[in-house]
Amino acid sequence: MTMQWWGILLVFFGGFIALILTGFPIAFAFFLINIAGAYLFMGGTRGIEQLVLNIYSSLANFTLTPIPLFILMGEIIFRCGIAYNVLNIFDKFFGRIPGRLGMLAVAASTFFSGLTGSAISNTALLASSLMPEMRKRGYGKPLMIGPIVGTGGLAMMIPPSALAVVLGSVAHISISGILIGGILPGLIMAFLYSSYIITRTLINPSIAPAYEVQRSDFPGLAKEFLIYVMPLFSVIALVLGPIYMGIATPTEAASLGCIGALILAISYRKLTLAILVDTLASSLKTTGMIFLVVAGSAGYSQIISFTGAGAGLIGSIISLNLPDVLLVMLMLSVLLLLGCFMDQIAMMMVTVPLFMPIIYQANISPLWFGIMMLIALDIGFTSPPFGLLLFVMKGIVSEDITMMDIYKAALPFILCNLLTLALILAFPRIVMVFMK
Repeated sequence: MTMQWWGILLVFFGGFIALILTGFPIAFAFFLINIAGAYLFMGGTRGIEQLVLNIYSSLANFTLTPIPLFILMGEIIFRCGIAYNVLNIFDKFFGRIPGRLGMLAVAASTFFSGLTGSAISNTALLASSLMPEMRKRGYGKPLMIGPIVGTGGLAMMIPPSALAVVLGSVAHISISGILIGGILPGLIMAFLYSSYIITRTLINPSIAPAYEVQRSDFPGLAKEFLIYVMPLFSVIALVLGPIYMGIATPTEAASLGCIGALILAISYRKLTLAILVDTLASSLKTTGMIFLVVAGSAGYSQIISFTGAGAGLIGSIISLNLPDVLLVMLMLSVLLLLGCFMDQIAMMMVTVPLFMPIIYQANISPLWFGIMMLIALDIGFTSPPFGLLLFVMKGIVSEDITMMDIYKAALPFILCNLLTLALILAFPRIVMVFMK
């Protein structure tokens, strides 16, 4: 069947969007489109057989093995409630800092990102634990909602990030590189969030009223820090240390993290049989979803390549002779636009097979672009009207908080992310700071 490359892309993309709008699960929508595409463009049943072989090959990829382990580690820490004690200790450290509960949300989200790797878990944990206290202290909606929903996406940047591993695997980027490369951009984002909260509070103190806190003696605080915080730091070190030093693969580091989280849960006597079953079931469900997405993306990439649609798009883009920065800005603009309407996984499935060949053809650093793509996906998590974290937040807050309140509160944090994106675009070396 002969068709122009742009027609093939239009059929694939249009068919996928149409299925999503009818309520089809993302992975199944992609599989249906892939099967139809393989049958039409790759020789009928032979094409479908080749599609199945390619999907099997993609799932047998060793680079995907850290994903279930990172997810399991985060689930153990989240479901065993180990993180709640950390919030209380961090709160005592902040004293009378302006907007202290907002700052606590940023600090906790940054810390928990190195443990759970899940934006949704971070948002749910902080919303359920901090929002009642914020309401009690008279916080205004912008600083009651914003720091929680706005910082949840840090888990996509700071390792262990399952989404970063998926992106690295699908886009053929070094898994170790994309994990380590996301650390400094994530810290920059946290710094910008903190700066906004402090500035907003200083301009309008009534939005985050100060209050007296019970003073803790230093020996007692140090003891709590050693008992509850340092062990969690040790888990983070178990994951990141071996990767950074080059003595372990991401899979081996993820295994160490799982063992560390399990030892902590047992040591704190938080692990019960019911929690263990729930943890394993939730991890299996999330892993299955991600692997379905990877399989669908692999099939999509194969068909795009076989039909020549990918080569046609690459040739058209390269022929424009755009400077590298403008080319990257064009791709990021597409991602930011899609982020307002599509799930992050769907965005990755649609764009990676199209964008990454262009990146490699133009000799642009795939790691640099991969980090910026993660930030763009993070922005999509909180972008109105369909950002996933916005709906997670709405499901937790009380009825007097509307979706419009959540949209407004998220906007300053989206701007902070855009500023981080601009900094990395202007100074690519930022992603290489922690590289050996």
